[in-house]
Amino acid sequence: MPVRASITPLTEPGHALLRVSELDAAPDGLTISIQRQQGPDSHLADDGWRRTETWLMPDQVRRRGEVLEFHLGPEICDRLAGIATVRLRVREPDIGVVGTTVVAWPAMLTSGAADGSNPFADDIVRLRRARERPAPEPDPVPEPPTVVMPPPPPPPRPIPELRAARDPMADLAKRRGGTGWMVATAILLILIGGGYYVWTNHFNEPEPIVAAVPPPTGSPTPLASTEPPKKSVRETVAEYLATKPQPDAMLAKGREFTKDGNVAAAFLVFRQAAEQGNAAAQVELASFYDPTMQAKAGFPRDGTLAADWYERAALAGVAEAQRKLGLLLAKGGAGLAADAAKAKSWLQQAAAQNDADAKKALDSLPK
Repeated sequence: MPVRASITPLTEPGHALLRVSELDAAPDGLTISIQRQQGPDSHLADDGWRRTETWLMPDQVRRRGEVLEFHLGPEICDRLAGIATVRLRVREPDIGVVGTTVVAWPAMLTSGAADGSNPFADDIVRLRRARERPAPEPDPVPEPPTVVMPPPPPPPRPIPELRAARDPMADLAKRRGGTGWMVATAILLILIGGGYYVWTNHFNEPEPIVAAVPPPTGSPTPLASTEPPKKSVRETVAEYLATKPQPDAMLAKGREFTKDGNVAAAFLVFRQAAEQGNAAAQVELASFYDPTMQAKAGFPRDGTLAADWYERAALAGVAEAQRKLGLLLAKGGAGLAADAAKAKSWLQQAAAQNDADAKKALDSLPK
């Protein structure tokens, strides 16, 4: 599809802005192809000129209103110095080439950063924003300061030797008489009682009784949703176009998308079929821009684009396209000037094919 483009040099040498208008593509993933006229190596890559077409992916592409801005660096600007005009093509991922034009290349300061010493074999190369700068030399590492070790701690004081208490039974055994045996028996009972107390209270504690807790009676926690994420419009269309459908099948699919309310998907499918020469799809695509028809959400009105697509189908003999082109030329609008003579000519051709609406429109034209 023809587009308009211009180059604006930036203050930084070797940098420029490529502005492309009349292109209704999303900026994400757009690539460009630049071709010069002279020499066998006519296709530009970031490492020089090649014989095969190469697609360049700038680091920054953004939309400002109806204009797409591509930031071009020294890999392009330095190598185009001295070239008057180049052929530009814009490609949208999963869709194909969506715009082509010839643009004049202005004179600008070069940066000298273009370097052809790193050839690549890929057909898509990502452009760098600025010249790579050498890494700064590291600062000298200062010598570590002398560390004064503290004096070692004094050795630990020796633990005094513990001596076992003397067994009282030894002295009791030397004593004679019933009093010594009674004292020994009392001591033995005390020791047995103390041992039993220690055993039952410290070494043989009973296990605590845990009350049974009934299970919660509330509703169970819902499981996380396992539904796959919803696909975007472009992903849906790309999957369909990957099946390589015929133009007639694409026309039917676009009308199916329209019936389901997916206008954006219908537009992409109609455009693909229209570019392959399907006249009915060209009429459908023109209606997205036609200022005389009800506007579709998200699509700007453009009388020139609408007339261009209507005319392609009208030249193929489609009565509907001839009638709609005649009505559009009769009113004009959205950048298209009215032309009563051309409007009458197209309406007459549609009426000759027994188009009732074209006959009514002819009767309403000023005599």
